[in-house]
Amino acid sequence: MVKIEPPGGERNRHIGPFVDDIPHPERSLSFWYYNTSKRGITLNLETADGRHPFGRLAATSDVILETFRPGFLASLGLDYESLRKQNSRLIMCALTPFGQTGPWRDYLSSDLLHMAAGGEMASSGYDEADVPNAPPVAPGGGNAWHMGCHFAYMAIMAALVYRTVAGQG
Repeated sequence: MVKIEPPGGERNRHIGPFVDDIPHPERSLSFWYYNTSKRGITLNLETADGRHPFGRLAATSDVILETFRPGFLASLGLDYESLRKQNSRLIMCALTPFGQTGPWRDYLSSDLLHMAAGGEMASSGYDEADVPNAPPVAPGGGNAWHMGCHFAYMAIMAALVYRTVAGQG
């Protein structure tokens, strides 16, 4: 697995906790947790020097998982239709707050908003008999993001099975 980061590193590098409580992009335990055993490369996809190696990686990859705002990769000529011309077996999954199309596609979001909109907060909290009119309780730990990632994982696995049968991504 290859992790591609922009120049200056991924934002998650600035999220604590940090080793010995010393904030530094190379000391983020959160970043380490989510990126253990990944190889890494820094690419600025907004330049030809960044897009070229990305295209070479895509040509030999099984799966691309991207988290850019909707339309970003397409604006650079790195959308699925462009990339599959060199790799018909490529599978691509985009994780965005509200999808690639539709009226909410450009909205910014947070884990809390997704838990509220998805109904998880309505099912979390106090029993009405114990604490009448209590506000919903938001579970911590990025639950909505994790659930989204689990569904993405299942979709990628299904696409890999389909590719085994159909021979294409």
